[in-house]
Amino acid sequence: MDLLDEDHRRFSPLQRLLHTSSNQKQWTAEFHALLEPELRHAVQIANVKGPYVFILCSSAAVATRLRFLLADLMPQLCTLQSFRGVREAKIRVSSR
Repeated sequence: MDLLDEDHRRFSPLQRLLHTSSNQKQWTAEFHALLEPELRHAVQIANVKGPYVFILCSSAAVATRLRFLLADLMPQLCTLQSFRGVREAKIRVSSR
């Protein structure tokens, strides 16, 4: 399969990958605006799908801290255009 081939009915795999990467960067930037500065480098948004936002944390300590902060962050997060339908966060620790 050629990554650059474009079928007129859908995007190529490369186009989908680039679109997803762009979305992740935008979502993460918006989310970082709500976070304390010391957490920003340790958290990124992996996906927003339906009522869920999938958040990756660099360590278990950051994930635990974020879980405690989410009760206050969710109302603010839901006011942002990209996160309007979000009702729940799924937090995972990334090994990267």
